[in-house]
Amino acid sequence: MSSYISIDSSVLIKLLVNEEGSEEASALMERVINEKMTVVLPDFAWVEIGTVLRKKVTRKLINSEQAEIAWETFSSLGVLTFINDVAVMRAAWRIADKEKLPTLYDAAFLAVAEIISRQNGEECEFWTADEKLVNAVDKKYIRLLKKSD
Repeated sequence: MSSYISIDSSVLIKLLVNEEGSEEASALMERVINEKMTVVLPDFAWVEIGTVLRKKVTRKLINSEQAEIAWETFSSLGVLTFINDVAVMRAAWRIADKEKLPTLYDAAFLAVAEIISRQNGEECEFWTADEKLVNAVDKKYIRLLKKSD
């Protein structure tokens, strides 16, 4: 069992805003807390979360007060560690190139999981709600957040 996990913004948003997959995101975070895991994220992840919340307000999917509560909840999660390292930049570029990913956003999360795995000698799972990403990338540590059958 690893003490680290990487969780994509697509899952974190489901934790913060009530939408499809929110129950599964909550269950995953409960596991993180119960197993005393640290969530490792690329350093820009807070910007990505904030941007999605702002877009949800603009599109009237949530109101400003709900966004503020979600933002404060995210900001208060004591299990998050943001990683800012040139190694993440280089690994993200390599992964995006190898896996033919059009952006570095997803590749940066994958890079963080790989770097933490190497540093600690144990697999760092990467969780996402993006099924297209899971299908596009051949990495054994990727997990898709989905409804339990």
